[in-house]
Amino acid sequence: MNPLSLASWAIRQKRKIHIERLAFDLWRRSGLKQWARRGILKAKPLFNLPSVEAAVEGRKGIEIGGPSPVFSPGDVVPIYAKVGHLDVCNFGPETMWEGKLHDGAEFTFLKGRPAGRQLLREATDLKGVAGDAYDFVLSSHCLEHVANPLKALEEWRRIIRPGGHLLLIVPHPHHTFDHRRPVTPFEHLLEDFDAGVGEDDLTHLEEILTLHDFARDPWAKSPAHFEKRSRDNVNNRGMHHHVFTPQLVKQCMQWAGLTTAFVEDIGNLHIVALGSKA
Repeated sequence: MNPLSLASWAIRQKRKIHIERLAFDLWRRSGLKQWARRGILKAKPLFNLPSVEAAVEGRKGIEIGGPSPVFSPGDVVPIYAKVGHLDVCNFGPETMWEGKLHDGAEFTFLKGRPAGRQLLREATDLKGVAGDAYDFVLSSHCLEHVANPLKALEEWRRIIRPGGHLLLIVPHPHHTFDHRRPVTPFEHLLEDFDAGVGEDDLTHLEEILTLHDFARDPWAKSPAHFEKRSRDNVNNRGMHHHVFTPQLVKQCMQWAGLTTAFVEDIGNLHIVALGSKA
């Protein structure tokens, strides 16, 4: 390759890497809304939005795995503007989505609103959080990253006051990079719960590496990078352990002792469910 050709190739490679980084940064910072505007995703409003607004308006809640762009003004479940107080919980002091975090630090979920508190806890073990502490729990695109989702739901129910709510959002497999994978049987989730499966579990790793659709996951960078990241999942939590459908979500909510108000497929990445604690 002559020097001019080599220089041209280097510029193209640099531009390609820059575009990939921009795509990932766009996803991380702006969420689904920006992709929908570009025609990559087709979103539709949540039909049951009034029910969700009534569950959170003026009330105190916590978001597990947030903050999430989907709850921001102008997105498909825009409820941040309605809540009275919101804390947030993440699994560790640094995540691939939020960067560095500090336990007990102030957390601003929406500009102009009073700050909540940042907690660093496992989704399955909210130690130090009293039972019945919150009016509602929010969780968007978090439960699929948890190795033992029934244990997480049991813990989330514990901290919701009687009459309070869980708003749960998980990815719809038909529209994501999980579309080639089989749906997780509920019986498998029960087995994980009974066995006390922890976050170091890699049961589904080979299935994920074989069936992951990289064409729908530009921020995975490359198969080699994705495999390396997935094998270190206990430290980064980027892997989707399980694949959910609306029916499976409803089964999980019922098992956890939550009365399901609705489970709605809103036509792009999201399955949205609202449950209440009797």
